[in-house]
Amino acid sequence: MYKEQIILKFFCKSSGVLALISILLLLPPVCFSTPVVDTSAYTKAKVSLLKTLKKKTFDRAYTQSIDRFYAVSCDSLIKKNSTVDDRPIKDILTKLFEVCDQKLSTRAIHALRIPSLNNDFLVTLNTYKKTSIRNLYMKINVSKTQILQSVFDGLLLGDSIKTFAGLREMLYDPYYISSRIEMPQYASFKDSLLYRLANGAPAILVKKLTAADTFYSTLVNKSNSRTVKAVSLIRPDDNFDKILPFAMAIFENRITAEKIKELMLVPQDYYHALAEETIRLHTDPDPEIHSFLKQPVADLNKKIANHYFIKAINDLHESPDNIRFVSLNTLPALDLYFILLAGSNELVIGGSSALYTSSFLYVYKKFLKETEKEGLDVFFEGIKYYQFDQFISNISDYALVDNLLDNLKEVKVAALLGKYLAGLPNKQQADNEIILNSMTMAEVLYEIRHHVVIRDALVEKIDSIQKNPRIQNLMIYKRMYEGLKDILLDQKDYDSDDTYDVLPVKKLQRDNNMVQVCFFYDDEDASSSFSNSTALYHSKIWDKKEEGNYIVFTSRTGNKMMVFMNKPNTKQGCDSSQDEMLRDIERQGYEVTSFIHRGHSYHLPQSLRKMKTTAQFVFLGSCGGYSQVLKLFDINPDVHIIATRAVGSKIINDPLLESINLELVNNNDINWDAFWQEFDRKFESKLEKDLFSSYIAPNKYIGIKFIRKVFNY
Repeated sequence: MYKEQIILKFFCKSSGVLALISILLLLPPVCFSTPVVDTSAYTKAKVSLLKTLKKKTFDRAYTQSIDRFYAVSCDSLIKKNSTVDDRPIKDILTKLFEVCDQKLSTRAIHALRIPSLNNDFLVTLNTYKKTSIRNLYMKINVSKTQILQSVFDGLLLGDSIKTFAGLREMLYDPYYISSRIEMPQYASFKDSLLYRLANGAPAILVKKLTAADTFYSTLVNKSNSRTVKAVSLIRPDDNFDKILPFAMAIFENRITAEKIKELMLVPQDYYHALAEETIRLHTDPDPEIHSFLKQPVADLNKKIANHYFIKAINDLHESPDNIRFVSLNTLPALDLYFILLAGSNELVIGGSSALYTSSFLYVYKKFLKETEKEGLDVFFEGIKYYQFDQFISNISDYALVDNLLDNLKEVKVAALLGKYLAGLPNKQQADNEIILNSMTMAEVLYEIRHHVVIRDALVEKIDSIQKNPRIQNLMIYKRMYEGLKDILLDQKDYDSDDTYDVLPVKKLQRDNNMVQVCFFYDDEDASSSFSNSTALYHSKIWDKKEEGNYIVFTSRTGNKMMVFMNKPNTKQGCDSSQDEMLRDIERQGYEVTSFIHRGHSYHLPQSLRKMKTTAQFVFLGSCGGYSQVLKLFDINPDVHIIATRAVGSKIINDPLLESINLELVNNNDINWDAFWQEFDRKFESKLEKDLFSSYIAPNKYIGIKFIRKVFNY
């Protein structure tokens, strides 16, 4: 202490380098050593996970929750030397960090799920060996349950969670039931699982019974469920799909299988009977009847509507309307509604396909006309708004929601949408499903936000939902609700987004090359479309090279741009020609940054399968390409997309693409607002202006902007 006082006194009186040296000489020698770095598996896993979590910032509550768990809760558990089934808590936490990091990297879980997952982890520790964890795990999301199962794997607790994880998975997807129902751990749930199998995957139960499986036969004989009894009456023959929706009617002796086969001789008669029976079940006050085969019948409707109507209408899309839509002439409003439910732009199981856009618009207009006399409100009241949320989602692809609301009571629509929003946290959805549904709902609410009655009612409903303590912990829903309310109240600017407002040339360049791929298909107008497109590449600007099954245009001046186009109607077919073209591009060391789909909407899924994460600009000029935008976002959230809500036409597609490519070759970044206005001025005819009005610029997708703001993509 005396030496320190001398040093301090000396320092105060001295100055300069000499004083500093003198002080150092008086100090005892210092032994410098390398700081100890914690390289344990626990610390490495924790640091890695926190790095992943903090790549995105959401709000203060999220940050506080993360910091509190990883800095306070985890350290507290370790200091207490906690164990679970004799395994040290440090090892368990390490596994938790590793599994979460891996699930986040594969997008199996969203970062907003982590706070509630951490809470479920702590509740599990607190509950285990004090009381059953059954009630807890019957409420936990399937994805989170699977993570916690992995964390406690190899322990008795892990085995218990595995049982509930399997149970939840079976309830969520009944196709798993047949391979697990006989396991001892599910013995007490056999009756419930049998009912869920019959109601969710009836074909599997019928197949088991037909094979004389004694386990299932015994269960069915003992069951008191009308659903199980009704489904077990159906035989697995060629008419299974068409008879199944009437299983309860057969069980109740309201119809016979022979009568159904009679109806099948006239598609319109059968389809009307199917629609009426579905509504009869849906409007029944008995909960079991109300929910009878709900999802299987909805799926079957898509297959049957496709078989009877959609495929025929699509095949005749070049024919006059009086020929193309002749099969719809006698259909009442209910049947048209079922076709609209079945004919969305989503491809569905069993080879079903969507109505082409022009077909969808025709059926929608005919549906409105058929309901004019009784009124659209009366129609929907009569069917108790069966699948109304799906219907709104379908027509939102064509910007028809506003049109629909002009014909409905706004109070009722608000109540239905509010009920749908309130029920979202109860659905066992993966995080990606929640986000995709949020995108669709954002589009719907943005379109209808100027309807004051609906807006105010939904804002009030969301306020009520947000007061639920459960929502405060489920941050993925909390953020979603806040975002949707902001849309209704115009609290966020969705008119501008730096990511999409301008397409920079550099975004498309790789090693000073821009590579664009155009997919053409072997349909009846492909050759014409291909010829029109290639004719726009003038020899003064582009060099053309034949490569057998495809051609390549290379810019002669300005930025180097290469446009690859597969030839339609080649001997090996468009699919093989496209694959050959893509292989050659990769072999030459190029990276495709622009993908252009040229063809009908039914070819679009094939194009989507061939697009890669390198995509920076995508053109979906086919009819109804707008409905596929959400899938492209999964490929690359930053991609610029041009699509159409309605009819795509080469009258628009060719000059639009030509203008875009010339801008890029001339080293001009594309400001979409200015470009769109300039391009619109070029059209003189009403047809051209009408067609172009349905095309959507890359900076006009509200759903994508919404999830970027809300979920921080």
